[in-house]
Amino acid sequence: MIVDDRSVPETLFDPQQLYSAMAAGRRVSTAQASVFQKHQSYESALGRYGHVIYLAVGSVYTGNFTTASQWRETSGNADRFTVMDTGAASGRLGLIVRMVARAARSSQVLDEVVEFAGKAIDSCGELIFLDQLRFLAAGGRISKSKGFFGDLLGIKPVISPAADGAVKAGTVRKDADQLPFALGHLKQRFSPDDRLNILLQFSDNEQRVREAIHPEIQLQFPHAQIDVSRLSLTSGAHMGPGTWGLAFCPELT
Repeated sequence: MIVDDRSVPETLFDPQQLYSAMAAGRRVSTAQASVFQKHQSYESALGRYGHVIYLAVGSVYTGNFTTASQWRETSGNADRFTVMDTGAASGRLGLIVRMVARAARSSQVLDEVVEFAGKAIDSCGELIFLDQLRFLAAGGRISKSKGFFGDLLGIKPVISPAADGAVKAGTVRKDADQLPFALGHLKQRFSPDDRLNILLQFSDNEQRVREAIHPEIQLQFPHAQIDVSRLSLTSGAHMGPGTWGLAFCPELT
C-alpha cells in the first residue's frame, strides 16, 4: 500500500488510515511484490506441502498467473505446482479459495480438488457496490467500452469483476437501494431453499454490513452459509470508502 510517500505491506496497514486518506483526496496506490519475492513464496509453500494449487487473481488484473506459470515450467516443480487463472478478484476470488480449501480437506485426490476448483471458478459470482466510481476510474480498472461512460455524475455503480475486467452490473441512486438490488439479483438465480455460500465484505462500513445487510440476506436465504470479512486493502485502494461486496456460489459437490 502506498499513501503519499509512505509504503507499507497490506497486512500491516491500518484500514482506517487508508480510507481516511482516500476520503481526504490524498494520493493512494498499490504496488506488487517483486518477482523474486513471489518465487520465494512458491518455494516456501512447496517446502511445506507435497502439492500446491495456486488460485491466481485473474490475469486481466495482475501478472501473477503468468509469473507463477513461468516459474512452474523453469523450476522443475511442474508435477507439484498447479496454477489456475481464476479470472476473479476481490470477494469472488476469496470465496473460490475458501470453497476449494474446504474441498481439499475432504479429499486427498489432487485431480478431484482441481476439478472442484474449476467448478467453483465457473459457478461463483460477485456484486460490488461502490459509493463513488472515481477511485476505480483513477486506477484504470474500467473503460468506456464496459458501459461506465457518464457514471461519474452522482449515481452509485454496481460492478462485477469478470475475467475481462470490471463489468457494470447496474446502478442505484442511494445507499438504501443497494440491498434490494442485491436481493433481487440473488432471487433471479436462486430459490430461498438453496444452500448458498455467501461472502460479504466491508470497507469502512463494517457496522452497516454486519447489522443491516447480513441479517436481511440471511432472512431471505435461511439455508445460506454467510461469512463476513474485511475487503482486502488492495481492493479497497481501488474502490474507495463506502464500498461493500457480495460474493455468492451454490453448494457444489
